[in-house]
Amino acid sequence: MSQKLEIIILAENNVEKRKLLAEHGLSFYFKYKGQKYLFDTGQGEVLFSNAEKLGIDLASIDTVFLSHGHDDHTGGLKKLLQINPEIRVFAHSEIFLPKYKNTERGLEFIGTELKKSEINNFEAAETAITAAAGIYNTGEIPARRETYINPRYIVKKEGKEIIDHFNDDTSLYIETESGIVILLGCSHKGVKNIINEIKAEVGDRKIAAILGGMHLKRATSKELEDLIDYFEEINFELLAPMHCTGRVAAVKFKGAFGDRVRLVSVGDRFEF
Repeated sequence: MSQKLEIIILAENNVEKRKLLAEHGLSFYFKYKGQKYLFDTGQGEVLFSNAEKLGIDLASIDTVFLSHGHDDHTGGLKKLLQINPEIRVFAHSEIFLPKYKNTERGLEFIGTELKKSEINNFEAAETAITAAAGIYNTGEIPARRETYINPRYIVKKEGKEIIDHFNDDTSLYIETESGIVILLGCSHKGVKNIINEIKAEVGDRKIAAILGGMHLKRATSKELEDLIDYFEEINFELLAPMHCTGRVAAVKFKGAFGDRVRLVSVGDRFEF
């Protein structure tokens, strides 16, 4: 069977196409080896409307992969389960922990209200695992805390409020004839840490594309320059920074890599 991969953005912060809607969130629909998948579900405010306008039947999805437990990636799951209660949900078990963000108004809840018991077909992604033929989940990314930790993010664990170490932050990588395609949620564990872990798994196979959120809105110019140097070494064909990456970082990447960087919006399609 062909390893052709087709990806469509269903939820993202930017929109340029008529009749589609944007939100602060992320969701990829993708078709691969005859199956249909979602990677994240956005906040759920635009997912179903955009899918309908793009001719995508969400009831036919085989598996939903969740990158982490924040509501701008898990918000559409509840309605999706109402449409198809038997859909497979693939994620780290800590996505269900209560998650918060420190704001000027105090702690703001930004987690999912769904419980694991409400999902009929949940598969835990604590460690690197083959999610389906040719599709791999990174599992928990091992990384030194100083390379990614952000004290603004809080999780309630064992009755205590602690800084979120984002054990649940996972990504996908998919085999195609063009090379490995990486899908990132928010990269809370650090873009370099995630890609380095994937590189260790795939060896010398080409990384063709990197798509998704990179959480760089607060990155310094020095950090962005270092990341540009890092991406230069990867020799990718496509970089699509979106969602929480921030426009400043995305434009810097575009300036550095030209046509190899795509500034995306809802409804954009990719084929590999």
